[in-house]
Amino acid sequence: MRYTFFALSTCLILGLVSCSKDNPVELISPDAGEFVTCECTIPAGKTAPEEYIKAIVNGVQLCADVKRVYPEDFDNRLKYGLIKRSTGNSYYDNLGIIRFTKDGRFMLAIFMENTHLLTKQFPYKLPRPNPEYCEIGELQIQNELKITPIMCHTCADNYWHYLGSFYQDQLSYTADRYEHGYLEGHFEGMIHTGSGKYASVKNGMFRIKLTEQYTDVIVP
Repeated sequence: MRYTFFALSTCLILGLVSCSKDNPVELISPDAGEFVTCECTIPAGKTAPEEYIKAIVNGVQLCADVKRVYPEDFDNRLKYGLIKRSTGNSYYDNLGIIRFTKDGRFMLAIFMENTHLLTKQFPYKLPRPNPEYCEIGELQIQNELKITPIMCHTCADNYWHYLGSFYQDQLSYTADRYEHGYLEGHFEGMIHTGSGKYASVKNGMFRIKLTEQYTDVIVP
């Protein structure tokens, strides 16, 4: 896969992101002209697109509203259930929303784990004090013109694909509502490549209709 996603019942990413304040990435200025304005398509008779992920990135408006074909609706899926072990059961969920700009240049995606979305009171935020156990998430902006056979978002030779965690003061995420199947929210902060290029994300917003999938996971 060309994108990062969270493994069930693991919190390894917490160890990775928690190291960031002790071993910060040395941020460098972005390339001029790296981001190109792309607006969403507004359907006839509407004032806004039905589904989208959009933000102002380094002063440039990006709006991703193109859906591609993924197995099991991975690009707008809330998968949840129980991890069943001999020692007892525990709840899990994975949330993924992915959209592409209509010019095909960028993918915008949000991946979350252990949101407890179906039982939350809205709005709710990340980061926040006392999150759910292993409640984590990230924003990705991937340059579709720079896809390579082997890609590592956090590696030092990654100059084009941006990543940020909803953790400490890097990025903030707010889920505003989940009504009639549509998850809506907003986000903002800083993201960077593995090589250290940074991008400022402002006025980030999303509205995606989710597919809910209940699946238990049996752990021997």
